[in-house]
Amino acid sequence: MEIFPLWYGLTVFFVIGACVGSFYNVVVYRMPRGISLINPPSHCPLCKKRIPLYLNLPIVGWLLLRGKSACCKQPISPIYPIGEALCGLLGALALFSTNYSVGMTGNVADWASALAMFWLLLGIYPVCVVDFKYKLIPDTISVGGIVAGLLISLFPGGVTPLESLIGAVGAGGGLYLLGKGATKVLKKEAMGFGDVKLLAGYGAFMGFTGAVEVLVVAAVLGIVVMVPWGRLHKGKDDGSGQIPFGPFLAVAAPAMYLWGADLLALYVKVFIAE
Repeated sequence: MEIFPLWYGLTVFFVIGACVGSFYNVVVYRMPRGISLINPPSHCPLCKKRIPLYLNLPIVGWLLLRGKSACCKQPISPIYPIGEALCGLLGALALFSTNYSVGMTGNVADWASALAMFWLLLGIYPVCVVDFKYKLIPDTISVGGIVAGLLISLFPGGVTPLESLIGAVGAGGGLYLLGKGATKVLKKEAMGFGDVKLLAGYGAFMGFTGAVEVLVVAAVLGIVVMVPWGRLHKGKDDGSGQIPFGPFLAVAAPAMYLWGADLLALYVKVFIAE
């Protein structure tokens, strides 16, 4: 028996995703500047006046104000509602990508899978925006991912708590040692600690093997993008030819969570099996 219809489930996940996106907008703005995520509360960045709750609703608030602040009538960047809408769509996609079995059976493992995809997909937004611009990865996503992955592992049907813990420690520790070795060989910083913590979070969600798959796919994506990008910006000393690794990890993670086992089986069948 169906618990609730598809349109209702997608709407709920969209709304929750947009609310999370509103918080991620705060992370994107405040975290690189060293400002607390909690204090002060939401306020106008121009006149510093506090924004009332009813005008701080994701997407709706910006539309009601017609893109201008209520206090000083200055334009509000459309980046805010765009980020909220993007996270809303990713939230709905998280439910849809799990074949919506949560709405059909109410199985605990299916709900855990939907929540995991929700975290992994929405994490793409703050990781990409902050890492591209500031070469930083928010601890809210990396360390928060470790905690979220360990908690979701308590639900039956996915990775066990032990597999989650081993995945976090093994993936994070392995990448840390790999980065240290590469730094000595290249004589320059080869891997940021933010990437280490981010992969540790993915290890908590997918176990050690899943995290390794994420790392491999992210490395391939990185090579495909970075090589031509670096050549286009060859000779420039402004750092424009450098692309951080975090966004590739963030994009690879939900893909491997969904299709990692199938892709690994296909690889074994094509390249290893006789």
